[in-house]
Amino acid sequence: MNRRGRPRRAEFTPRPSVAERLAAADDLLNGSVSDAGGVWSRAVAWILRLALEQAVDELWAQIAPELMRCPMRAQLLALRVYAGPETAGQVGALWAALSRAAHHLDYEMAPSVTDLRRWRDQTTELWRALELVPLTHQTFG
Repeated sequence: MNRRGRPRRAEFTPRPSVAERLAAADDLLNGSVSDAGGVWSRAVAWILRLALEQAVDELWAQIAPELMRCPMRAQLLALRVYAGPETAGQVGALWAALSRAAHHLDYEMAPSVTDLRRWRDQTTELWRALELVPLTHQTFG
């Protein structure tokens, strides 16, 4: 409580970095987190999706901050202009796969460890590719 009897504002906690998110996904994949129960595979998918979205956000923060306010689907469309059609297509496909995997549906199996490891590797590769975009930025027709 402050002097006026009001609750204090929460301290600002910066969001985890992409690398920290990937490390958290690794911990779940390697079994280092034992209390995740039966939801660990979907948690990995969510963490990877957050890491991928954050990598896209970090790109926009450098070259087109106004795009950060757009829905992710719109950002993925704009990504083609800045990162090229191949990288943008890979980001879009991975984002869609992670979105599907992260949502629990009773009639669908959870993602396999093989899928999760592949998505983790793809997330890392695309994060690195997106980090290089501002250095080589050129518009693609």
